[in-house]
Amino acid sequence: MDIRMPVLDGLAATTAISADPDLAGVQILILTTFDEDSYVFQALRAGAAGFLVKDADTGDLLHAIRVVVAGQALLTPAATRP
Repeated sequence: MDIRMPVLDGLAATTAISADPDLAGVQILILTTFDEDSYVFQALRAGAAGFLVKDADTGDLLHAIRVVVAGQALLTPAATRP
């Protein structure tokens, strides 16, 4: 899921998916160029299980997908730095 998408942004889409009982098993990973703290917090509040910036290498992306699919949480390292 990206933060900015046509028609419905990723935060609104994440909120809608997370609120739908029929989609309770869906894990959402945000993959975006926007690494601003406010987007990270909004994504987590909306129900995202992970947040990764698009400059992550392929190995980091695969790791993030595996972590989120396993039901765990993941944040991009940039989001945890002061």
